[in-house]
Amino acid sequence: MSKKLDKNVIMVVLDTHRFDRMGSYGYDRPTTPNLDSIASESLFFERAITPGQWTIPSHASLFSGEVPAVHRTLQADDALPKEFQTLAGRLSAAGIQTTGFCNNPLVGIVQNGFKRGFNQFYNYCGVVPSTPQKDKDDLWNPFRKLWSKYTQILRRLSYPIQNAFASPNEFFLAALRPLFVPMWTRAANFKGMTERSIQDTTHFMNKINQEGSGGHFVFLNLMETHMPYTPPDKFLNQFVPYFRETPEAQHFMRDFNRKAMQWLIPLAKPLTDLESATLSDMYDAEVAYQDHLLSEMIEALDTPYHRDHSLVIFLADHGEMLGEHGFLGHGFGVYEPLIRVPLFMRVPEQSQPRRVAQRVSITQLFYSVLDYFGFESASMPYAEAVDVGCQSLLRLKSRQGCLQPPVIAEAYAPENALRIMHNHAPGLIEQYQAEETRRAVYQNNEKLIAVEGLSNLLYNLAGDPDEVQPYQDASRMDILLEELENYLDLAASRQTSASNRKISLKDDLIQQRLRDLGYIE
Repeated sequence: MSKKLDKNVIMVVLDTHRFDRMGSYGYDRPTTPNLDSIASESLFFERAITPGQWTIPSHASLFSGEVPAVHRTLQADDALPKEFQTLAGRLSAAGIQTTGFCNNPLVGIVQNGFKRGFNQFYNYCGVVPSTPQKDKDDLWNPFRKLWSKYTQILRRLSYPIQNAFASPNEFFLAALRPLFVPMWTRAANFKGMTERSIQDTTHFMNKINQEGSGGHFVFLNLMETHMPYTPPDKFLNQFVPYFRETPEAQHFMRDFNRKAMQWLIPLAKPLTDLESATLSDMYDAEVAYQDHLLSEMIEALDTPYHRDHSLVIFLADHGEMLGEHGFLGHGFGVYEPLIRVPLFMRVPEQSQPRRVAQRVSITQLFYSVLDYFGFESASMPYAEAVDVGCQSLLRLKSRQGCLQPPVIAEAYAPENALRIMHNHAPGLIEQYQAEETRRAVYQNNEKLIAVEGLSNLLYNLAGDPDEVQPYQDASRMDILLEELENYLDLAASRQTSASNRKISLKDDLIQQRLRDLGYIE
């Protein structure tokens, strides 16, 4: 690698953001005017696919450059093996300053290795968030320092308890009771602090701009579009105008927001037309609210310095199911609303925006960032060093002699959701084949959904974008199945032998704190 510290990368993960709710992807409601403005001058990917259907496998791939079948970080209590050097770790080792601003507890709180390599990581979720200190030298400064030390102690006390809820155990199930849901979604900042985190990130970017100091990797994760949905009145009135005059819609959302169990498992019965419309419109309101808050940050990026020196990446780690095919949330399935995600990059020195129709994986962003910073190769566990340029999305037009990696999405059933279904709705397991791993394999407009050991369904996305009419073509199915088999064989040969994959909850102190809270006897 040749160090080029006059460069920066700013990566914004729009957690749980559907591609089809953005104007730049053809949506006809004004949900994302600010994101659309920067998308219109970017390298814009029309068909980006996430390798995993939810936060854990998706972020593990984003940070490791490996697909889920290789890194095997699949469940909420899995830890990314130390053999996988993270993106932040590689950059910081090369002298690049790595800073994270995070609103997702599965990335910012759970001790799963995702924060490895960050020089500074601010966490806006949880009982005791960690946020940047105000850099003021005034009479209050000693008190701010004292408060900072106090909150550090509180975080050390609270994090082990919060980690306990990552496993499918009695603590997790207890937290899903409607009585407790408002407590952890609000008091424990389940969705973080969107506005504050954007303000802090913007302040940090302004500081980079003022100092003209390159060599930064800035990561921001936003959770506003995640359930529960409680958008401000302005956006509620704009996108759900009937809500205040429709008691049925109010009752449905009040019930839905309190019953977190419903967010995780398939539907026992289809949503009514009113329920479906209300849920969809509430989601739009949250999308629009987050886009509104992002206006400050997007404006800060519109400076000569950031245009010339900062690669700006916006993406989603996964989408969201809003009742389609009987699914809610992002626990199950590999349908397009869940695994096709927004992705666009404003590239310095790119004279014209460009749209890319080729299907790509967000796993390739790992290599794209390394490529931008001047890395030529990346060593990977149990494999030869990877040619970074061959995997980089910045070189799609110029790559010569590079094999195009298959774009495959994997959905491993979340153990937490399965535990709920076994306890409360066992019939749904068989109805939705919920325990089986699903994978999506693409070739041109064809998509194969393979349910491990049970079924294979072939779709033509050009004529059937909603994936409701599978068709039969034995020869085409054999070709896609062979591609999937080759992918899995290669992944199996490259898995590490790491044994310590689970977050440990055995500590006596953790158990005592959980007893003190009344979760165990």
